[in-house]
Amino acid sequence: MRFALVSNVLPPDDNSHAAVIYRLLSDLDPRRYCLLSSGSGGRAGEPGRLPGTLHCLPPAPQLTRGYRMGLRWWRERVNLGVGAIARARTIAAILRSEGCDAVVVCTGGQEILDFPAAFLASRWTGARFYAYLLDQYGQMVAHVTGEHMFARLEPMVLKRATGVIAPNEFLRDELRRRHQVDAAVIHNPCDLERYRGPAAAEAADDAIARGGERRIVYTGAVGPLHYGAFRALLAAMAALDRPDLRLHVYTPQPPERLDREGIRGPVVLHPPQPLSAMAALQQQADVLFLPLALDSRDPDIVRTAAPGKLGEYLAAGRPILVHAPSDSFVASYFREHGCGVVVDRDDPAELAAALSSILGDAALRTRLRARGWARAQADFDVHRARRQFARVIGLAEPTTADL
Repeated sequence: MRFALVSNVLPPDDNSHAAVIYRLLSDLDPRRYCLLSSGSGGRAGEPGRLPGTLHCLPPAPQLTRGYRMGLRWWRERVNLGVGAIARARTIAAILRSEGCDAVVVCTGGQEILDFPAAFLASRWTGARFYAYLLDQYGQMVAHVTGEHMFARLEPMVLKRATGVIAPNEFLRDELRRRHQVDAAVIHNPCDLERYRGPAAAEAADDAIARGGERRIVYTGAVGPLHYGAFRALLAAMAALDRPDLRLHVYTPQPPERLDREGIRGPVVLHPPQPLSAMAALQQQADVLFLPLALDSRDPDIVRTAAPGKLGEYLAAGRPILVHAPSDSFVASYFREHGCGVVVDRDDPAELAAALSSILGDAALRTRLRARGWARAQADFDVHRARRQFARVIGLAEPTTADL
């Protein structure tokens, strides 16, 4: 079997979706798959690039006239329809030339053409169609462009897919409730071999404390789904009045944008780091911060979000401070398994108390460390995720461990 994977982001891009794709495919024979992307898949031989054949999808054709007399609404919808059909033809031609039996489309980011285009291409070529919902497509479309016909395509496409993959149980249940579609859950995987386990993390506690500065660390993108949670954390840090406390943020977002959103003060901004550096950075933290804004304009996206760093944080063996809505997957997961301290109200005083408790209670840190490592092994191990992915798309027979 040979399959095509369609995604607008691919390794070595520095984002969580690219990291998921890299971890799933990096150990797979490159003759079993090819990659299709309207973004960048890196240069041949570049570190972190997948070895499978890469096909760059051209930009979709666009009508550039039609702004007057209320025609813009129609023009944009014509552009979407024409663009999806043009891209579907390109994908179909690649599926035929590569001899692909299946196509897997990954949703996420700002790209909304790939999902319907890959489905059309699968229909034209007879290839099996799989939807890997790193983000829920309908919510993503509404967030990017507002409600329109593409959002309404989601249930029709998903019901006709050979298989659907969701990164967490909340999104799986949402798909079942809204569209009567059953999805397989594959948690965003983590390479646990890069982490040292709870014993090594416990031994590192004293060394971290002797450094003088107490580090709250966040790794990843910072956007509208996070701003409010960061502002609440900074208010909590101010309330504690601890000069030794610093927030270290490793992100691709420009400092000016974060400053405009009030993310300033005892904040040290770092450029994004490659996947290979994440384990060391996270294991040097006194506290790992996992935020989702409680005041977001997109509460449905927040509720079913599955941050790619979640497994990494659990494996790092550092205490995790979660600030997210009570009805979100993130808050529910950490509350259920007791593997982090959860603050699910917009209350800087409560955040300050949680942060103080983590920094001052060695027994709490030990308990969180052990439970976090256990959950990383149970839900986020990359080897298990690879077996699950292979089973869903028909690359391998299921085993007891995958069921």
